[in-house]
Amino acid sequence: MVLYNLHHTFATRSILSGTEVTILQKILGHSEMSMTMRYVKIAEHCKVEAVVKFEKYRSVKMQEAEEKMGWCSRSPNFPHS
Repeated sequence: MVLYNLHHTFATRSILSGTEVTILQKILGHSEMSMTMRYVKIAEHCKVEAVVKFEKYRSVKMQEAEEKMGWCSRSPNFPHS
């Protein structure tokens, strides 16, 4: 099981770091591209998840900054760009 986990982690991180799918297919020894493509799907999910986490973080930080400066985005005194 440990070897499979290492294989899976390597493949996923390779795709996330920009390794071309055809290169990864050869490294992993997959005869079918569909076997390698599942790591692309996992990587896409990871990217979407990262953006969602960032947006939540940004939202919290913006709210903290507004509160610290005494601004309320719904108030008429809120500076708009």
